[in-house]
Amino acid sequence: MKIPFSLFLAFKYLKPKRSMISIITVLTMMGIMLGVAVLIVVLSVMTGFDDVHKEHMIKLDSHIQIAARGQVAFAPEPVMELLDGIPEVQAAAPAVEGFVMMTRYDQAITAVLRGIDPELEKGISDLESLLVAGTLPTDDETVVVGERLARNLGVWTGDQLTVYSPQCFLGEDELRLPAELTVSGIFSVGMYDIDSQFMISSLPTARDVFNMEAGVQTLRIITDDPYQAEATSEKIRVRLVDASVREGGRPWFKRLYTRTWMEIHQNLLSTLKVEKDMMFILLCGISLVATMSVTNTLITLCVQKTHEIGLLKALGFSSGKVVGIFFLLGSIQGGVGCIFGVVMGMWVSGNLDAVLNFLRRFNPGLMSAQFYQFTEMPSRTTLSDVLSVCLIVMVFSTLAGVLPAIRAAKMEPVDALRYE
Repeated sequence: MKIPFSLFLAFKYLKPKRSMISIITVLTMMGIMLGVAVLIVVLSVMTGFDDVHKEHMIKLDSHIQIAARGQVAFAPEPVMELLDGIPEVQAAAPAVEGFVMMTRYDQAITAVLRGIDPELEKGISDLESLLVAGTLPTDDETVVVGERLARNLGVWTGDQLTVYSPQCFLGEDELRLPAELTVSGIFSVGMYDIDSQFMISSLPTARDVFNMEAGVQTLRIITDDPYQAEATSEKIRVRLVDASVREGGRPWFKRLYTRTWMEIHQNLLSTLKVEKDMMFILLCGISLVATMSVTNTLITLCVQKTHEIGLLKALGFSSGKVVGIFFLLGSIQGGVGCIFGVVMGMWVSGNLDAVLNFLRRFNPGLMSAQFYQFTEMPSRTTLSDVLSVCLIVMVFSTLAGVLPAIRAAKMEPVDALRYE
């Protein structure tokens, strides 16, 4: 099979006359390989961190929440009956939630108190598996506290907390006394925002703290696919509207609205996305620097092959084919560098913990598991990330031949062969 003459010359120019391989070419391809590998490893780690954060977001929370405008209480039973007709909904549990202030050792700390139904909550979250110590809350003025919140308060199981709700300060005719709650357990999700801000009690206890006679403030829902929560949320919204306007229906349904876990944690998800995008853009500079060495190599090659290029043009070799030689040279070096870079990046990503353990011999505090709350470094390599990296590097490598290609194309045969 015949190959194009431009491709034949490109392969020929990659191999010097006096040795089997060109050291300059090998170093250039190694630079591209390292740039690709670093990009893949960093993107894999960023994707892994995103996955872990998303998993933690829904571990103690839900995929969809239903609440009433104005945060007024509503009866959960009719809404749960309506949800029974939606196949995507797997479970639902009511909750009472609000901000409270706690005092202990003359310090005041704010947190979010969530009241739950322990039986229905089993379908939403496996709270018992998150317990570090103690037991789940019961109906008798007990509460489970996040591990970091407990650390900030200086409490453990069996200790008492003085809990103030906003209702303690809003009454005009009477003064409500704060609630005295006993810490029955400590839980840890592994996410700082939750472990440092949340405490969980039973529904009756939370109603007593917030001075509620009945009803709930939110209905938390688990679906069969958390990443399709938007579509399920829209279906629930339509059902609520239909039920509110239907004859014999419940008009107060129109005051209810839905929020997905992506809407609830929108700020954090946006921050994670911006971090990953900015990291990708900044690290592309590494690949750009590596591909600049391709330009240097090709410029040197263009000078060395001046006489050959002049002879080719004198024999009728067109400027377009000369340009093609240098574009092919850049593409070949970029392609080889990408192949080995992908292999290296995939290997490092798959053995990240072993690599970190080796590096910790020189720096014991490197990516400490206690600080980052991960027993293993999260990493997930996606096909889209690999293809994006390879595409960008191949574009950079191909364009690296622009300057030497222009110089070679403008070369006149008479000037190139003047001293022959």
